[in-house]
Order: sequence, then C-alpha cells, then structure tokens
Amino acid sequence: MSPFMSRHTRNPVLAGVILALVLSLVACATQPPGTRAPAVSHAELLTGERLGINRDAAPPPVELTAVNDDMRAFLHHHVPAGLGPTRTIELILQALLQDGLELRYDNFRTYTAEEAFYAREGNCMSFTNLFIALAREAGIKAHYQEVEIPPSWTVDGDTWMYNLHINALVKLPVGEQVVDFNLGDYDRDYQRWLLSDEEALARYHNNMGVHWMEQGEPERAFLHLRAALGLEPYAAHVWTNLGTLYRRRGDLAAAEAGYLRAVAIGDEAAANSNLARLYAQLGEEKLSAWYRDRVQLFRRRNPYYLFHLAEEAYAGADYTAARQFLQTAIRREPGEHEFYRLLGLTYLRQGKLPAARAQFELASRHADAEQQLRYRNKLDLLVAR
Repeated sequence: MSPFMSRHTRNPVLAGVILALVLSLVACATQPPGTRAPAVSHAELLTGERLGINRDAAPPPVELTAVNDDMRAFLHHHVPAGLGPTRTIELILQALLQDGLELRYDNFRTYTAEEAFYAREGNCMSFTNLFIALAREAGIKAHYQEVEIPPSWTVDGDTWMYNLHINALVKLPVGEQVVDFNLGDYDRDYQRWLLSDEEALARYHNNMGVHWMEQGEPERAFLHLRAALGLEPYAAHVWTNLGTLYRRRGDLAAAEAGYLRAVAIGDEAAANSNLARLYAQLGEEKLSAWYRDRVQLFRRRNPYYLFHLAEEAYAGADYTAARQFLQTAIRREPGEHEFYRLLGLTYLRQGKLPAARAQFELASRHADAEQQLRYRNKLDLLVAR
C-alpha cells in the first residue's frame, strides 16, 4: 500500500463545518456588558461599497477539478486503463509524487487541479484537487473529505489554530481509502466528514481571500470571501476573516459587525479574541475584558491548550506543573497518545521509572503501528536501565 493511503471501513463522523482557523468556545453563551447592535448590517458588509468595490464584481470563475488535454495525456502515460481501483490510485499517487510531477508541499499555495499540475506544488487542498481530478478522469469515485486535527498554539500561547485538513476519500467495493498528501499527520480517529464539491469550492474561496488579504490586495480578498459566503452563508470563520479585512482597512464598525456575526453563528473563538482587541482599541474596556475572559475560559478547558502549557512547564523544568496539566488533559481527551508520551517523559525526569513505563505503555496503546515501535524502543531502554 502506498505510504500516502490508509484503508478503513469506518463511516465519516458528521460535525460542524469550519475550515482552518479556530475553535468554538465551550463557555456558556451570555450577553456581554453594554451589548449594542452592530452599526453595519450583514447585507452592507457584503456589498463591498464600504471598500469602494462594485457590488456586482466577482472573482474569476473557478473549476477546482477541471482536466485539460495535458493532464489527460499525463494520466494515460502513467496509469494504464483497465486496472482495479486500488492499483489505479497507487499509480496516480506515484505519478504525482515520485516519477511524474514530484509535487512539492507548500502550505501557503492553494491551487486548482490545473494550476497545481503546472506549478508542481501546493498545499493539502491543491493536492486533493489534483488527485480527485485525475482519479475521476480514471473512473474512480473520489470525494473531498475534511479532517479535524488537533489545534496548535503559538509559542506565547496568544493565538491558536483549528486545523481542519482536506484530503480525498475513495469509495471501494469493500471499505474506503483515504488519500492524503501527508498521511504521517493523519489519524483515522480524527473527526472527519465528506464535503460536496460546492463546499470544497467555498473553502477554496476562503483560502484565496486570506491569501490576497496577506498579499495586500483587499479587493481580490473581498471578492473571494464574498464568494465563499455566497456558497456557505453560515460559515462563521469566513465572517471572521471578512471582519479582519475590514479592520485592516481601518473600518472598525464593519470589523465589529463581521466578528459579531461570526460569534452569533458559531461562537467563533477567533472572532471573540478579535473583538477583545477591537474593543480595547476603541477604549471599551469592559467589553474587551469580557471577551478576553471568554477566550481564556475556553483555553483552560481545552485539552490541547493544557498540553501546550505542559510543554512549556516541561521545557522550564517545572515537572510538577507539567504533570498536573497533563493529567487534566488526559481526563478530557483520553485517546491522545502524545499526552501520555509527555507524561512519561515527565515521570522520567522525576526519577519515577515505573510510572514512566506505565505512561509509555498507554501511549503505545493509543498510537498507530509506526508510533508503537517508537514507544517500544523507549520501553526497551527503560528495561535496560
């Protein structure tokens, strides 16, 4: 089996559809002090007139999985007709990653299938677009799949990401097969759900909106974000990104409206954090403090943030604090092998070898085959000592 494929028969887990940036707060929703209606309506946010953009403007038409003659010739050269689905998938991947395109990973490049084919690079969505396009051309029933991977924090703990990752799911006569650019970071126990082509297109437009925002092209950014909301009007993360675009253009009233819309739809955590900063900038200290407290409450309840705190404590040789953070994280997420791994290392630093051995055993129990070998090596070293 290709190292970029994983076969399983589990059904996709249905969950809320949010791409790429944030987590939903766990705190109970209450009204902040001095609540006020936004000064800008949702409809006005989408006209573009506050940015000087024509309300009828649109980004260029996009076909994520369009196949041209060059791509067909490439497919026919590398993948003979008449093979079974598993072998066909293997040969497509081999052509993309090894003896054909040698596609390179670039997290900041979102391409259509055709663009990725010529650029020979791209992020997970670019790869998935290209694979699905070629697989469908070869007669394979391939679908988009979104995967929720654990959030990560920056070094100072000030920001976080909700990493929803896109890969492909192929329906086989028996079971299913996941096709992923980087299967090493994929775990079949992660929550995952199928996406329609239209939902995938909304994610493409969101990614391109963020891309053009970072490139300092607000009009192109706005058109893509508006296109994403046209496809998925209740995508809270896109409203947050739209609010950020307005904030960067100095329109704080529109930014507030975008963030409040995201909070109203999905209690979007990045929107809460951005509101805290925005109200601080406006001198609304009570509102700012209220939103900061909500974000901090969320963080303290999230096992992956506790793991982040444990890593910091471990790096600072505060092993008692690291142990306490990890024990709480494990109670809230008992299936994460990395929590047990770090707890095992913490016990090692404290000289508690039996406890360390027990944690590495638990880490191995929750890990995949490759990770189990790593933990077995650690256990062998403990026995040798």
